[in-house]
Amino acid sequence: MKLTGTLAEFIVSTPAERIGLDARLQARRAMLDTVGVMLAGSTEECSRIAAQFVRDQAGAGDAVVVGQRLRAPASEAALVNGTSAHALDFDDVNMSMRGHPSVPLVPAVLALGEKLGATGREVVDAFVVGFEVECKIGRLIGAPHYALGWHPTSTFGTLGSAAACARLLRLDAEGTQSALGIAASLASGARKNFGSMTKPLHAGWAARNGVVAASLAQAGFTADAEALEGEAGYLCAASGGAEFDPSPIERLGEPWEVVSPGIGVKLYPCCYFTHLAVDSALDVGQAIANDVETVDAVHVSVSPGTMMVLRKTLPATGLEGKFSMEYCVATALLDGAVTLESFSDEAVARTAIQDLLAKVAVTEDGPPANAPIGGRAEVTIVLRDGSSRSAHADVPRGDPKNPLSWDQIAAKFRDCARSVLDSGRTEETIDLTGHLDELPSIRDLTKTLEGGD
Repeated sequence: MKLTGTLAEFIVSTPAERIGLDARLQARRAMLDTVGVMLAGSTEECSRIAAQFVRDQAGAGDAVVVGQRLRAPASEAALVNGTSAHALDFDDVNMSMRGHPSVPLVPAVLALGEKLGATGREVVDAFVVGFEVECKIGRLIGAPHYALGWHPTSTFGTLGSAAACARLLRLDAEGTQSALGIAASLASGARKNFGSMTKPLHAGWAARNGVVAASLAQAGFTADAEALEGEAGYLCAASGGAEFDPSPIERLGEPWEVVSPGIGVKLYPCCYFTHLAVDSALDVGQAIANDVETVDAVHVSVSPGTMMVLRKTLPATGLEGKFSMEYCVATALLDGAVTLESFSDEAVARTAIQDLLAKVAVTEDGPPANAPIGGRAEVTIVLRDGSSRSAHADVPRGDPKNPLSWDQIAAKFRDCARSVLDSGRTEETIDLTGHLDELPSIRDLTKTLEGGD
């Protein structure tokens, strides 16, 4: 199969009319959610460091760096904004990709779209097409790729971002093929860096890589025409030479991946592998009114594979807490909520949390999870009087099968934006995103996002 050429032709020739209202709605939802977590993440240390790195490079002020009172070249704005969007691990997920689909895309299409003066409809088109590419590649090699230690948000995200940017730049098929080939050599990201600042940098780098790959291709930079499927090409290298079924590439846009399986929107700013257990812990905690003084033990049962990327030791920092099943369950039980404030260093260090962590035991039981979405979780609390309470979850809140409403996503956006935007700009951003397809220029949206110190 001429995979690189097939994808390039799809990116170039798919008419806007083929992208239906359902796909456009999902794109707007993803845009609002991702911009929200980008705003919240813009105050994190990793975002500030990345912004200072870009500030030190100087250059053209093509695009807004969200929350930093800084404008930068489109590629560098995408780098910082992608890092910000993934800094809190509060961004959306997708089953096909086995990762976070919107954070490599939204920062790239916003930055490049702002530079070009693209319409809102053109940005939506680019997002949906890029989403399709990264997820279809996930369907091809996602399982062996993930098992080898790669981070698909960064790797597949780079390819999706390049596809989206090629679409915005209106490259022809040959140029788009080169953009994908360049992106194949830029795509990287190791899961070993989960729990450190480098994990959010993966998303920023993927967004930047997409802008760079498409821009180089526009300037005439070339790549191998079979960079994805050829011998020693990307698919072989990134999967350890695994065999794969090419049929997903025969069904591009049928249906659109953004519609089915769709997007899981996070309610909690922590690793998605913890969310079923967090849902269960919040439910069972109501039975004891979150009075953990009466709890003697906490048993957490999750599907095999769930603990693959989570910490094997107890966390010492808020960032480590995002990847600790024990901590996420404990804070849900103790506080009756899991919020942005749950993952400060001070929250992790609380005596009550440390005492409760010692009582939490996690086991993997039953059928395997379909990482990162799927499986089952059950939380059982054993009380001092010997009685017990249990709750389980099979579909996390925010999953495409249990979706959030637009109003719920908007409420999450307001919570994320409150430290960066005033209420007027917050409501303007929500309204503009809700009418994204109608905007004559994406600059109408990006000008609302400037802010910070």
